[in-house]
Amino acid sequence: MTAKKKMNKSERKIRSDVKKDMQKKGLVPPDKPRLNRKKYIEEAREEWNGKDVEYYGWDIWLNAAISYMLLRTDQHLRVSSEAVGVAKTLKLAIRLKEFHDKLEAEERTSYTISEQYDYIRDILDA
Repeated sequence: MTAKKKMNKSERKIRSDVKKDMQKKGLVPPDKPRLNRKKYIEEAREEWNGKDVEYYGWDIWLNAAISYMLLRTDQHLRVSSEAVGVAKTLKLAIRLKEFHDKLEAEERTSYTISEQYDYIRDILDA
């Protein structure tokens, strides 16, 4: 198997020019703007916190959204980092419930944040 040869500066420039020309002609879609992740998360949090609290069916829609996100792949059909993030969220929810159940079994009503963090650290670090 032969090693792939890296493009030199002039080859990259030619490819870039061809792509820009094709975009002008409408043959190739324009580049997507970069997502401002921090702003996106803030907007999503505000939207979720501002939802209709009178409606009790949000679990249905949240489960459907989670199912879609768990199926996300990249262009090479590898699992996306977003899907891994959602899977981590699910594992965290289960582990936090286990932590709560453990406290109840021990008849404890208080705990430290570091105690809870130690209980879920392996998931956060995965």
